[in-house]
Amino acid sequence: MLPRFANQTVVVLMPEEIVERGETVESWTVPTRTPIDGCSVQPGNGGRDFEHADGVVADFTVYLPETAMVPRRARVELPVTDGQFVLLGEPEPWIYGLRTDHVRIRLRRRDG
Repeated sequence: MLPRFANQTVVVLMPEEIVERGETVESWTVPTRTPIDGCSVQPGNGGRDFEHADGVVADFTVYLPETAMVPRRARVELPVTDGQFVLLGEPEPWIYGLRTDHVRIRLRRRDG
């Protein structure tokens, strides 16, 4: 269980699935938005994006309640900064004893 100070709300965005030229594809034009309350948003390392030479990256770690479901392909909006973040890796359930205590996700946004 997360502490009382975990009182922030994040929004999980999932794409709409549409059929385009006979194939089912994801469309982010009008994503499904699901708020998750009781989160703790923590800043991570940010810096220059040397791979793309002209950008910067912003990293965050979010601790979510144990019941939160965040699919791998989701995007996330945070209350502390603008923009949409993608997941780095898989959601990580933290298990204490016989139950999940909370879920951690690592996020990144690249600008530029």
